[in-house]
Amino acid sequence: MPDRPLPKFVYTRLFFENHTSLCVPRPDRFRPSDFRLFSVGHSFDTTLFLLSLCSMTLSLNSSYVYFACQHGAEATIKSQLCEPQGPFRLAFSQKGFVTLKSELNTPAWSRPLPESPLIRTAGHALGKFDGEDSNRLITDILNQYEAADWTRLHVWQRDVAQPGWHGFEPGRSVLAESIADQFRKAMFDRRDPRSQLINTAATVGTKLLEVILLEPNRWWVAAKLVQKQSDGWPGGVFAVPIPENMISRAYLKISEAIPWSQLSIKPGDHVVEIGSSPGGACQRLLDLGAHVVGIDPADMDPSIVDNPRFEHWRSKSQQVKRRLFKKFRFLVCDANVAPNYTLDTVEAIVTYPTSNFQGLILTVKLSTWEHATEIPQHLERVRSWGFDRVSARQLAHNRREYCLVAERTTEANSPTIAPTSFQAGRS
Repeated sequence: MPDRPLPKFVYTRLFFENHTSLCVPRPDRFRPSDFRLFSVGHSFDTTLFLLSLCSMTLSLNSSYVYFACQHGAEATIKSQLCEPQGPFRLAFSQKGFVTLKSELNTPAWSRPLPESPLIRTAGHALGKFDGEDSNRLITDILNQYEAADWTRLHVWQRDVAQPGWHGFEPGRSVLAESIADQFRKAMFDRRDPRSQLINTAATVGTKLLEVILLEPNRWWVAAKLVQKQSDGWPGGVFAVPIPENMISRAYLKISEAIPWSQLSIKPGDHVVEIGSSPGGACQRLLDLGAHVVGIDPADMDPSIVDNPRFEHWRSKSQQVKRRLFKKFRFLVCDANVAPNYTLDTVEAIVTYPTSNFQGLILTVKLSTWEHATEIPQHLERVRSWGFDRVSARQLAHNRREYCLVAERTTEANSPTIAPTSFQAGRS
């Protein structure tokens, strides 16, 4: 051992090569930025392990949670989650973003988080940062949270409007991408290997740190453990590649519904869509290689009609003979009608003796936000048709509507009705 003290990064190196802790500096005296020299020439996994040493002195706990949603859904969600119906108290509310306070100081990687079909994403709120200088805000955030054991950073912006309003669509924004680039550079300069993973999709079990841009000069920091696939999308929004020739917004909704639902629609599958005009959803299904029949009395886009794997049944679905649905594996429905009308129509088709549907993707309209309390009854009804996996989610590209997905994964015709965490009242 040399007579004079070695730099911190050498101490750490001796620790790993010699399997001794004698040369390890105190955890409260170094940060991930101290590894900038050590990380050069060493593996990504080794450097991440070094970063984890820092977390011994910084545990993330919070009595606050946040949820993000579509503009207009906040009041309905708050009424279900806040006292006296739920365990939370309102802390802060802005369109599309709400924080709630709990009596418990919960670790950021704990599992309990608010749930509702209307919640796009949720997490443990850690703090708020205000300022006009983005570089200064980034430095403050990294100085405060760099030493925690998160493994991926997501930077995303609160919705600025409702989906489809003057061309606005949720997801990655110019502002969020610009701030993410600044984080990437700042973390790279600190030799933090997590800079490589900013705003990439995360798998279940990943520890996420989130920087949420409420305004250009007001950011929130949050953390969560990824528990389901949509948790791993920045802001809970699946990045839909938008083609230049997109026919309608139905393309966005079906493009998000399929990966969220994890329904396996493969080339050659037969899919029928009720309410198909002008053809946005059919466009995406045809892109996937499916054979598609669109049922709608209105015209379809010429590019869809010309596709050899598409057939247009110019009719209302009630006028189609039920036995003609025998060949279809999946049913899609996005009709601008009341929920019960949609469910009545689909039930008459899928419960017909010769029908053999494996999966459903239904867009269910909500005439008011309060009607979201009826979602559990909708799920229960669809389960009674013999579908054992039934889920609901307001997709990022939905408007005042939600996506209901059902799949038969077993041969059971009468699956047990599972309880839902979204408490509902009867209308």
